Amino acid sequence: MSFEILKSKIFEQLKTVIDPDLRTDIVTAGFIKSVSVTEEGRVDLTIELTIPTCPLQSKFKTEIERKLLSIEGIQKVNIQFTSRKRGGVSVPQQNCLSNVQSVIAISACKGGVGKSTLASFFSRALQRSGFKVGLMDLDIYGPSLPTLMNRPHADVAIIDERIMPVEVDGLLTMSLGYILGDAPAVLRGPLVSTYTSQLIHQTEWGPLDFLIIDLPPGTGDIQLTLLQQVQLDGAIIITTPQTLSLVDVARGILMFEKLHVPVLGIVENLSYFICDGCGKQHFLFGNGTGDLQKRFGLPILAKIPLLSNFQNASTRTAGADYDDIWKPLIDQIQREIGKRRANALSAPELKIQENKLVVDWKDGTYSSIPLIKLRRACQCAYCVDELTGEPVLKPEEVPEDIKIEQFQILGHYAVSIFWSDGHTSSIYPWDFLKKLSLTIS
Repeated sequence: MSFEILKSKIFEQLKTVIDPDLRTDIVTAGFIKSVSVTEEGRVDLTIELTIPTCPLQSKFKTEIERKLLSIEGIQKVNIQFTSRKRGGVSVPQQNCLSNVQSVIAISACKGGVGKSTLASFFSRALQRSGFKVGLMDLDIYGPSLPTLMNRPHADVAIIDERIMPVEVDGLLTMSLGYILGDAPAVLRGPLVSTYTSQLIHQTEWGPLDFLIIDLPPGTGDIQLTLLQQVQLDGAIIITTPQTLSLVDVARGILMFEKLHVPVLGIVENLSYFICDGCGKQHFLFGNGTGDLQKRFGLPILAKIPLLSNFQNASTRTAGADYDDIWKPLIDQIQREIGKRRANALSAPELKIQENKLVVDWKDGTYSSIPLIKLRRACQCAYCVDELTGEPVLKPEEVPEDIKIEQFQILGHYAVSIFWSDGHTSSIYPWDFLKKLSLTIS
């Protein structure tokens, strides 16, 4: 068999290996970087994955070896996996992050939802999975990492203007709270941005698989400084299934999307508790996960129940009793990062024609939705009762001549609309728009 025929058969087989996240084969996705065949029948492949920690790597390896070894003349398959490089921001201090494979921000636009606690225990779960992990606490005014790590007065070393992270049982950490101790951080905006920049760019992390950044609640100077100076692989929004929290989720999504930071998904904390007596799940605020996904179109990465022993994250085994929750979350986050790095997810195109929103789905189909029906169908926390799911917005309250003042595409999952009646919290997932258009005769 000639080399060209053999190579053609190799690519035919490779095109049958499907990435389940991108829904395309690994050849079309651009994963195959080089193919060579020796006279002895050995195939050498170089495959570039979206991220170095891709959980699909072993699946790809097994499937590729099985399919290529079925070709007559192939005796051995040697696969070298590489990964796509992270983007960066052109600032002099950026080299401190040059050896970090993935940077993830943990955000909550409302305080008290357990963001810092989850960031710490999630970092420990990543560590137990074999990853090299760093955890940075950027809450300048209320740093909680020293308490969670049981290091209220850690010694922070500075060598050649580089801040050395504090290692806590193998986890690299950094927080302004290590330096301040119990003293309050009374700082104005410019100083906050200065300290934030120093922590980001002067901390000598070294090689890391993941850097987890615990943001303070809100959408202020610290978040803006971070987002302008670091190329994040994505943000995870922590919330609880309460009306106020759901409103803040919408604000957080808009903040990240305006600054071109992909939102990987939502983690619903304090979702339920398990009764000691009956062993059943009891939802304190209603089963909000379905509503969250319906309202925002983002994946629900995890539902975290009310858990005990979540005060001390100072050891490698902290939270290990709940690895059945952490492991699927880790897998899902890696896959969400990979999908976004592949740039394989495209959004529909929107146009406003007279009193209708026209959606081009990019598959040869279109939807035309009257604006008044679209406004009445808003599913935000102001328009739909959180517990009953019944509409709060009365149809007659929507002006007949309602108009769209502004719309913003939110990644690959939804569109945000600002209405002429002053309503600014409408977020419509694509699936919701498709279903809504089908109800319009």
